[in-house]
Amino acid sequence: MTGLDRLRSLPADSRRLLRRALGWSALAAVLDGLCGLALVPLVLAWAHAAPTLGGTLALLLGLTLLQAAVLYGALRAGYRAGGGLAADAVRGLVRHLPRLAPPRVRAVAAPEGLLRGPVLQSMGLPAHLLGPLVAALVTPLTVLAGLAWIDPWIAAGLLLMALPMALALRAGARHTRASEAARNAAEHRVAEQVRAFAEHQALLRAAGRASAAHDRLDQALHDLHRQTRHLLRRSLPAGLALSASVQGAFALVLLAGLWAVQHQALDGPRLVAVLILLARFLEPLSQLTHLDQALRSAWRALDTWLAVLRLPPLTSPAQGGQPVDAGLTATRLGYAGEGADDLLAEVDLRVPAGSLVAIVGPSGAGKSTLLALLGRSFDPDRGAVSLGGVDLRQLSETTLAASRNLVFQDNHLFHGSVAWNLRMARPEADEAALRAAAEQAGLAPDLAGWPDGWDTEVGPGGQRLSGGQRQRICLARALLSPAPLLLLDEPTASLDAAAEARVLDSLAALRGRRTVIVVTHRPALARLADQVMVLEGGRVRAVGADSLLRQRDAWYAAFVAADAEAAPMFPHRSAIDRERSGIESEADPLRSQ
Repeated sequence: MTGLDRLRSLPADSRRLLRRALGWSALAAVLDGLCGLALVPLVLAWAHAAPTLGGTLALLLGLTLLQAAVLYGALRAGYRAGGGLAADAVRGLVRHLPRLAPPRVRAVAAPEGLLRGPVLQSMGLPAHLLGPLVAALVTPLTVLAGLAWIDPWIAAGLLLMALPMALALRAGARHTRASEAARNAAEHRVAEQVRAFAEHQALLRAAGRASAAHDRLDQALHDLHRQTRHLLRRSLPAGLALSASVQGAFALVLLAGLWAVQHQALDGPRLVAVLILLARFLEPLSQLTHLDQALRSAWRALDTWLAVLRLPPLTSPAQGGQPVDAGLTATRLGYAGEGADDLLAEVDLRVPAGSLVAIVGPSGAGKSTLLALLGRSFDPDRGAVSLGGVDLRQLSETTLAASRNLVFQDNHLFHGSVAWNLRMARPEADEAALRAAAEQAGLAPDLAGWPDGWDTEVGPGGQRLSGGQRQRICLARALLSPAPLLLLDEPTASLDAAAEARVLDSLAALRGRRTVIVVTHRPALARLADQVMVLEGGRVRAVGADSLLRQRDAWYAAFVAADAEAAPMFPHRSAIDRERSGIESEADPLRSQ
């Protein structure tokens, strides 16, 4: 995509502000060149003691003041264009991101890093790069036009000298493009490892330097260092070539001028004037190497968030159907995502309203992908998911949002208080409702230990809290939500034994009142379910009640066998198991695939 294509892709307001900033910058660059040209008559008038010296000095002073005023306007216009570009990017992403499939977004950029990375970097394009770039091109052209009036031969010579500079700049960009891409990828990996390192600091301190997370971070930093050195080595020859071209051009004109003065083809004052103009011609060009690299980085940042805005959104009708209940049905689901191999294939699932269903299986089986499809985080490549008899794709956004609540493993909160984060699920909830949800999610002990209680600030993304505390808040928010369908991905993964037992009791108590589908690797949670689905390799291995699966599926029998050692921790299970024994019957079939 060319620069013009990128600019045409921007919102109308951003294009208008950019055109204004470009106009101001071009005018400032022309005036800068005219100030250099005004030095020529001043030098000649001073050398010959001409009576026009005062007028020439006044002209130079007037042009300088005018150029300073216009340059101030250009800087303001550039900053305003940068702010407008960032504002338009944020508005576009806020409108567009909620309607995008997360796998498609992650294939382009990390959603949590779009604002801190690409948006802020592209903001620097009009704010910091546009003015110097225009000056590096327009000022030398203005000087060259004035020099052609003074001495056409010298101007023609400079024009020819500009050719090797352009070739050196082009060759340098082509030579370093691959290295820049490798370094950017290494920098992205470091950012991911640093974030993971910070989020698990307590665990890493306990594990010591030999931990796998520390090793991965160390390796990412070494890789970034290596890629940076490689980029510097590849960019150094191009930078040296451009610098040599600039210095060579100055030296060549100086020698040619001295020869012309010696042979009386040019007088001394005119040579001084020519050298002044030459310096004004070459000085902006010497900045092109650094500007070129910064410009490519800004273009890449702009391309990133523009690519996100070009992704096709999930479409929903304005007035869709209404589910008759919270029963969920998945028929022959298939999903490959961005890869060639299917992550899910031929998955069927029938969840009666008010039941508790557990999805289990080995790592990489497709459990989280299936849960995301059931909540329409993205659409399947094949098959369909229906809620209350209505295809999820035929529900309006409002109806879908009100019908289901999702809690994934990667738990992020919004910057604000604990109470504010919880009330996002039910704005009218009073403190009694908040307290009940907190107790059900095992959050009450944390609240008692926080000095500010409900007013405790969680920080950006919940960074001031531990992973377990964030998970408990997200779970409490889901339990507070009036949505009849809850989709939970590893809801007890970061909880201690006491909090896990409380959450298990809460989920069991929802039976008959809400439909709950849980992805879990905890045998204790699977044993509570009315129905258990075993996934393996993206396909359904078996579906049935816990007691039947233990008898008929070897993988599931081994899976729940690990629960025996933890049984004393969960005395509540005996009552639940007695309740389950009355529910299980031959009418609850085992379907093996």
